[in-house]
Amino acid sequence: MNTLVGAVTQSGGIFQVDLTTDTDADPPALNVEANVERVGYGVAGRCRCNDRPLATDDVVKLGSLLSMKIMDLVFHPKDGMNLSGLELTVATCIFSRDLPQRYITLPIGARFCTRLVRKQGHDMNLIRGALLTLVPQCEVVDDVLNVVVYMLTTPSERQRWFLPMSIMVDYMISKAAIDGRSMTTRNMTSLRNKYMRSKVDRVTRIYQPIWCDRHWYLMIIDVPRKKLIFLDSLRNPHQTDARKTTMMRVALYLEGPTLGKSWLSGEGALRPRFSAFDFKEPDVPQQEGNSMDCGIWVARWMIREHLWKDYGVQHVNSAIRMQLAVDLVLKSHNGIAQEVVAKAFAHWEMKSI
Repeated sequence: MNTLVGAVTQSGGIFQVDLTTDTDADPPALNVEANVERVGYGVAGRCRCNDRPLATDDVVKLGSLLSMKIMDLVFHPKDGMNLSGLELTVATCIFSRDLPQRYITLPIGARFCTRLVRKQGHDMNLIRGALLTLVPQCEVVDDVLNVVVYMLTTPSERQRWFLPMSIMVDYMISKAAIDGRSMTTRNMTSLRNKYMRSKVDRVTRIYQPIWCDRHWYLMIIDVPRKKLIFLDSLRNPHQTDARKTTMMRVALYLEGPTLGKSWLSGEGALRPRFSAFDFKEPDVPQQEGNSMDCGIWVARWMIREHLWKDYGVQHVNSAIRMQLAVDLVLKSHNGIAQEVVAKAFAHWEMKSI
């Protein structure tokens, strides 16, 4: 096993890996097919590709390893993805066909998701794997983006709000914003404590993934410049007005829950009127029309903004989908990552027999 994963040690029969820092766990990859960015999501982990060379054992050649195992996978790792041994082991666990649906769990704020997707209209009726929607040509579900939001929130500046879909879209747009109903006090308190971590007059940018007509796009509220930035990887002139209308409703709704003196930093502080901001629609690369990649574009834009304060994503491919799946499991936001790693190695060992 040591030849497979140099970073992992075995103590008392349990595999352990240091997940306390993103920088050590995520060395930038060299010669990555399609220029996959390998970076840490913690503040200390802001490094671009090729900043430093990889250690000899960091990247595993998959052909000989996978040929030794009976791996029934829905999404196969490839050499060009430059996965480390640890990442390979976790990836085969994520995308295995023969594991129980609840074998892997990930934190989403106050609750957990499994490799399952919430059935529309029934929050707790889970039917398929959320992580499995990262398989190419699959439509990414909201739980995946919720985990991305959760992953980015803790290491980000408090003045940057990454907002989840479970509260802001599923509940707010369908009920509060459209029907005029207000969010419950419990939901609002949870949202504020976990995601809206500064006074409203101090916030600089708000990131809100939006789902409209079976399509994901991203709204960024740039408060200092008073702009509603509209990032869409699949522009459609027939849908532009509807998508912007939804953005306006979200921006307007955010003004309501942030009323009151408790949201202001002091006397004389001005409350921003998000709904009065002008639209800005940057020219961004477009996805293939039948690729189902819109949710991955949204995730990548948020990650790029967090790391380098730009949204210069150029493409999305299968390597990016694979790396995102592994990152959602292994990054420091996942408090039970050690448990997942142990399960992944148990699964790998079982397949080695």
